[in-house]
Amino acid sequence: MKKIPALLLLIGAVVLLQTHSIKWWSQYDAQTGWLWAVVIEAGAIWLWSANNWLRNIIAACATALALIAPLHELASPVLEQQQAATQAADSLPARTEAAQARVESLEASLAQYNANSEYRAGWHGLIVSTQEQLSAARSELANLQAEQTTPVPDTLSTYLPIAMQMIAMVLLQCLVVLTTRSLFTTQNRLNTAAPDAGETAAGRSGHSQPFWKTLTELATESAKSIAARAGRNRAA
Repeated sequence: MKKIPALLLLIGAVVLLQTHSIKWWSQYDAQTGWLWAVVIEAGAIWLWSANNWLRNIIAACATALALIAPLHELASPVLEQQQAATQAADSLPARTEAAQARVESLEASLAQYNANSEYRAGWHGLIVSTQEQLSAARSELANLQAEQTTPVPDTLSTYLPIAMQMIAMVLLQCLVVLTTRSLFTTQNRLNTAAPDAGETAAGRSGHSQPFWKTLTELATESAKSIAARAGRNRAA
Protein backbone atom coordinates (compact mmCIF):
# COMPACT_ATOMS: atom_id res chain seq x y z
CA MET A 1 0.00 0.00 0.00
CA LYS A 2 2.84 2.41 0.82
CA LYS A 3 4.39 1.84 -2.61
CA ILE A 4 1.26 2.72 -4.61
CA PRO A 5 2.00 6.51 -4.75
CA ALA A 6 5.54 5.82 -5.96
CA LEU A 7 4.21 3.40 -8.58
CA LEU A 8 1.67 5.99 -9.81
CA LEU A 9 4.38 8.66 -9.99
CA LEU A 10 6.60 6.29 -11.97
CA ILE A 11 3.84 5.52 -14.47
CA GLY A 12 2.89 9.19 -14.88
CA ALA A 13 6.49 10.32 -15.41
CA VAL A 14 7.14 7.59 -17.97
CA VAL A 15 3.98 8.44 -19.92
CA LEU A 16 4.87 12.14 -20.06
CA LEU A 17 8.42 11.41 -21.22
CA GLN A 18 7.27 8.90 -23.81
CA THR A 19 4.88 11.37 -25.46
CA HIS A 20 7.94 13.37 -26.54
CA SER A 21 10.38 10.50 -27.02
CA ILE A 22 8.10 8.61 -29.41
CA LYS A 23 7.65 11.73 -31.57
CA TRP A 24 11.42 12.24 -31.77
CA TRP A 25 12.28 8.63 -32.60
CA SER A 26 9.45 8.42 -35.14
CA GLN A 27 11.05 11.23 -37.14
CA TYR A 28 13.97 8.93 -37.95
CA ASP A 29 12.20 5.57 -37.95
CA ALA A 30 8.52 5.91 -38.78
CA GLN A 31 7.72 2.22 -38.35
CA THR A 32 9.55 1.25 -35.17
CA GLY A 33 10.38 4.64 -33.64
CA TRP A 34 7.88 4.09 -30.84
CA LEU A 35 9.58 0.78 -30.03
CA TRP A 36 12.99 2.42 -29.72
CA ALA A 37 11.61 4.91 -27.19
CA VAL A 38 9.75 2.31 -25.13
CA VAL A 39 12.58 -0.24 -25.05
CA ILE A 40 15.20 2.32 -24.01
CA GLU A 41 13.02 3.63 -21.17
CA ALA A 42 11.98 0.14 -20.03
CA GLY A 43 15.59 -1.03 -20.18
CA ALA A 44 16.71 1.89 -18.04
CA ILE A 45 14.02 1.12 -15.45
CA TRP A 46 14.99 -2.56 -15.37
CA LEU A 47 18.67 -1.72 -14.96
CA TRP A 48 17.96 0.78 -12.17
CA SER A 49 15.90 -1.84 -10.34
CA ALA A 50 18.98 -4.05 -9.92
CA ASN A 51 21.12 -3.78 -6.80
CA ASN A 52 24.30 -4.00 -8.85
CA TRP A 53 26.76 -1.18 -9.54
CA LEU A 54 27.63 -2.34 -13.06
CA ARG A 55 23.99 -2.45 -14.12
CA ASN A 56 23.43 0.94 -12.51
CA ILE A 57 26.26 2.44 -14.57
CA ILE A 58 24.65 1.09 -17.74
CA ALA A 59 21.31 2.39 -16.44
CA ALA A 60 22.77 5.90 -16.15
CA CYS A 61 23.82 5.74 -19.82
CA ALA A 62 20.37 4.47 -20.84
CA THR A 63 18.70 7.22 -18.81
CA ALA A 64 20.82 9.88 -20.51
CA LEU A 65 19.92 8.42 -23.91
CA ALA A 66 16.23 8.31 -22.99
CA LEU A 67 16.38 11.95 -21.85
CA ILE A 68 18.03 13.30 -25.00
CA ALA A 69 15.02 12.53 -27.19
CA PRO A 70 12.36 14.57 -25.31
CA LEU A 71 14.80 17.44 -24.70
CA HIS A 72 15.66 17.67 -28.39
CA GLU A 73 12.01 17.31 -29.39
CA LEU A 74 11.14 20.31 -27.20
CA ALA A 75 14.08 22.55 -28.07
CA SER A 76 14.40 21.94 -31.81
CA PRO A 77 11.27 23.88 -32.97
CA VAL A 78 12.15 26.89 -30.83
CA LEU A 79 15.75 26.98 -32.05
CA GLU A 80 14.68 26.61 -35.67
CA GLN A 81 12.13 29.40 -35.27
CA GLN A 82 14.72 31.65 -33.66
CA GLN A 83 17.20 30.93 -36.45
CA ALA A 84 14.59 31.73 -39.11
CA ALA A 85 13.69 34.99 -37.34
CA THR A 86 17.36 35.99 -37.19
CA GLN A 87 17.87 35.29 -40.88
CA ALA A 88 14.71 37.24 -41.77
CA ALA A 89 15.87 40.21 -39.69
CA ASP A 90 19.32 40.17 -41.33
CA SER A 91 17.85 40.13 -44.84
CA LEU A 92 15.10 42.66 -44.11
CA PRO A 93 17.00 45.80 -45.31
CA ALA A 94 17.92 44.13 -48.60
CA ARG A 95 14.36 42.88 -49.16
CA THR A 96 12.93 46.32 -48.37
CA GLU A 97 15.33 47.99 -50.79
CA ALA A 98 14.44 45.51 -53.54
CA ALA A 99 10.70 46.04 -52.95
CA GLN A 100 11.17 49.82 -53.08
CA ALA A 101 13.07 49.55 -56.36
CA ARG A 102 10.35 47.36 -57.86
CA VAL A 103 7.63 49.85 -56.87
CA GLU A 104 9.56 52.70 -58.48
CA SER A 105 10.14 50.66 -61.64
CA LEU A 106 6.46 49.74 -61.95
CA GLU A 107 5.40 53.35 -61.35
CA ALA A 108 7.70 54.52 -64.12
CA SER A 109 6.42 51.82 -66.47
CA LEU A 110 2.80 52.66 -65.70
CA ALA A 111 3.41 56.35 -66.35
CA GLN A 112 5.02 55.49 -69.69
CA TYR A 113 2.12 53.19 -70.67
CA ASN A 114 -0.43 55.87 -69.79
CA ALA A 115 1.45 58.40 -71.88
CA ASN A 116 1.61 56.03 -74.85
CA SER A 117 -2.11 55.28 -74.59
CA GLU A 118 -2.91 58.93 -75.34
CA TYR A 119 -1.53 58.54 -78.85
CA ARG A 120 -2.17 54.87 -79.67
CA ALA A 121 -4.79 52.29 -78.73
CA GLY A 122 -4.09 48.78 -77.39
CA TRP A 123 -2.37 49.72 -74.12
CA HIS A 124 -5.32 49.03 -71.85
CA GLY A 125 -4.47 45.40 -71.02
CA LEU A 126 -0.85 46.21 -70.24
CA ILE A 127 -1.88 49.17 -68.09
CA VAL A 128 -4.30 47.02 -66.06
CA SER A 129 -1.67 44.29 -65.57
CA THR A 130 0.94 46.83 -64.46
CA GLN A 131 -1.51 48.39 -62.01
CA GLU A 132 -2.14 44.99 -60.40
CA GLN A 133 1.58 44.31 -60.12
CA LEU A 134 2.11 47.78 -58.63
CA SER A 135 -0.61 47.21 -56.01
CA ALA A 136 0.99 43.90 -54.99
CA ALA A 137 4.46 45.49 -54.84
CA ARG A 138 3.21 48.39 -52.70
CA SER A 139 1.50 45.93 -50.35
CA GLU A 140 4.70 43.92 -50.00
CA LEU A 141 6.69 47.11 -49.34
CA ALA A 142 4.21 48.19 -46.65
CA ASN A 143 4.51 44.78 -44.94
CA LEU A 144 8.31 44.99 -44.96
CA GLN A 145 8.25 48.52 -43.56
CA ALA A 146 5.84 47.39 -40.83
CA GLU A 147 8.16 44.47 -40.07
CA GLN A 148 11.00 46.95 -39.52
CA THR A 149 9.01 48.74 -36.82
CA THR A 150 7.95 45.51 -35.08
CA PRO A 151 10.02 45.00 -31.91
CA VAL A 152 12.08 41.84 -31.75
CA PRO A 153 11.00 39.48 -28.91
CA ASP A 154 13.47 39.57 -26.07
CA THR A 155 15.59 36.56 -25.23
CA LEU A 156 13.83 35.90 -21.93
CA SER A 157 10.35 35.56 -23.44
CA THR A 158 11.74 33.31 -26.18
CA TYR A 159 13.79 30.89 -24.13
CA LEU A 160 12.15 30.94 -20.69
CA PRO A 161 9.17 28.69 -21.60
CA ILE A 162 11.36 26.11 -23.32
CA ALA A 163 13.87 26.23 -20.44
CA MET A 164 11.08 25.54 -17.94
CA GLN A 165 9.86 22.59 -19.99
CA MET A 166 13.37 21.16 -20.32
CA ILE A 167 13.96 21.47 -16.57
CA ALA A 168 10.63 19.71 -16.01
CA MET A 169 11.77 16.88 -18.31
CA VAL A 170 14.98 16.46 -16.34
CA LEU A 171 13.02 16.38 -13.09
CA LEU A 172 10.64 13.78 -14.52
CA GLN A 173 13.57 11.58 -15.51
CA CYS A 174 15.04 11.97 -12.02
CA LEU A 175 11.62 11.02 -10.66
CA VAL A 176 11.66 7.86 -12.78
CA VAL A 177 15.06 6.87 -11.38
CA LEU A 178 14.19 7.65 -7.75
CA THR A 179 10.82 5.93 -7.78
CA THR A 180 12.34 2.88 -9.49
CA ARG A 181 15.00 2.65 -6.79
CA SER A 182 12.36 3.17 -4.10
CA LEU A 183 10.08 0.47 -5.46
CA PHE A 184 12.58 -2.28 -6.19
CA THR A 185 15.76 -1.87 -4.15
CA THR A 186 13.99 -2.17 -0.78
CA GLN A 187 12.93 -5.71 -1.57
CA ASN A 188 16.39 -6.41 -2.98
CA ARG A 189 17.98 -5.46 0.36
CA LEU A 190 15.58 -7.79 2.18
CA ASN A 191 16.62 -10.62 -0.11
CA THR A 192 20.31 -10.00 0.48
CA ALA A 193 19.97 -9.43 4.23
CA ALA A 194 19.61 -13.18 4.99
CA PRO A 195 21.66 -15.12 2.41
CA ASP A 196 21.93 -18.89 2.35
CA ALA A 197 24.73 -20.46 4.34
CA GLY A 198 26.60 -21.63 1.26
CA GLU A 199 26.29 -18.40 -0.66
CA THR A 200 29.58 -16.66 -1.40
CA ALA A 201 30.28 -13.00 -0.87
CA ALA A 202 30.39 -12.42 -4.62
CA GLY A 203 27.01 -14.06 -5.04
CA ARG A 204 25.50 -11.93 -2.27
CA SER A 205 26.68 -8.70 -3.87
CA GLY A 206 24.91 -9.40 -7.15
CA HIS A 207 21.77 -11.08 -5.76
CA SER A 208 18.48 -9.25 -6.36
CA GLN A 209 14.84 -10.09 -6.82
CA PRO A 210 13.77 -10.32 -10.47
CA PHE A 211 12.35 -7.08 -11.84
CA TRP A 212 9.11 -8.56 -13.16
CA LYS A 213 8.50 -10.52 -9.96
CA THR A 214 8.70 -7.34 -7.92
CA LEU A 215 6.46 -5.53 -10.39
CA THR A 216 3.93 -8.37 -10.16
CA GLU A 217 3.97 -8.17 -6.37
CA LEU A 218 3.34 -4.43 -6.55
CA ALA A 219 0.42 -4.90 -8.93
CA THR A 220 -1.03 -7.65 -6.73
CA GLU A 221 -0.69 -5.51 -3.64
CA SER A 222 -2.41 -2.61 -5.39
CA ALA A 223 -5.28 -4.83 -6.57
CA LYS A 224 -5.78 -6.26 -3.09
CA SER A 225 -5.82 -2.79 -1.58
CA ILE A 226 -8.41 -1.57 -4.07
CA ALA A 227 -10.57 -4.67 -3.53
CA ALA A 228 -10.43 -4.28 0.24
CA ARG A 229 -11.42 -0.65 0.01
CA ALA A 230 -14.33 -1.51 -2.30
CA GLY A 231 -15.47 -4.20 0.19
CA ARG A 232 -15.44 -1.73 3.06
CA ASN A 233 -17.44 0.76 1.02
CA ARG A 234 -20.10 -1.88 0.24
CA ALA A 235 -20.27 -2.94 3.88
CA ALA A 236 -20.80 0.67 4.92
